[in-house]
Amino acid sequence: MSNKRRGMTLLEVIVALTVAGAALAAGAAVLGFLTDQQARTGAQGITSASAVRSTMRLWTSEARLSTKGDAEFRGVPEGRSAVTRLTPVHDDHDAELTFITVAPTDVSPSGTQVHIHIQKTADSTHARGLVAELTPWRRAGAPVIVSLAPNAVAFHARYLSSLFGKPVWQDSWISTSVLPAAVEIRVAFDTTANAQPNDRAAQSLLSLPMTIALAARR
Repeated sequence: MSNKRRGMTLLEVIVALTVAGAALAAGAAVLGFLTDQQARTGAQGITSASAVRSTMRLWTSEARLSTKGDAEFRGVPEGRSAVTRLTPVHDDHDAELTFITVAPTDVSPSGTQVHIHIQKTADSTHARGLVAELTPWRRAGAPVIVSLAPNAVAFHARYLSSLFGKPVWQDSWISTSVLPAAVEIRVAFDTTANAQPNDRAAQSLLSLPMTIALAARR
């Protein structure tokens, strides 16, 4: 009885290499697709964050008061009814910022009351984080809630006064007759949260302090 060792024929080798090559090519295609999707998602996040910053800058820079006294600029720490102070104050409370803007919004091409604040729990619109409530000014219409940064946990603002020629940053501003020279806005996120790298990139952009000069005071 003779022992015969059966080896692979050339045809079998070619077939095996072809199958392995096809599998590797498919794996590379999937990896490339996932990488492309991640890059695209990251780019979309950065684009969205940039749009949010541009929108807040536009709304705030076009804040206006009125000779009738029915437009108020109100920036206060959350839950407070503070009056305008002429000494610098450091306050870590979340801000509530309300003003009339003549910039176009989702509810009006000109003349909208904007209320920016942190919504800690989702409301009937399921919006949470940094939101803006837009209400038509001097016209009928239902308010619209715009989600600016769903994962934001804090919103701070301060206001530049130059009433007496000396610039002073204040933690609140309430007036129907005088606008601040500028507003500084800061948005904060939970750095301990398990955010995706793409989300962290967008959050880092939104976290950059933004100083906005008011057009009516330029």
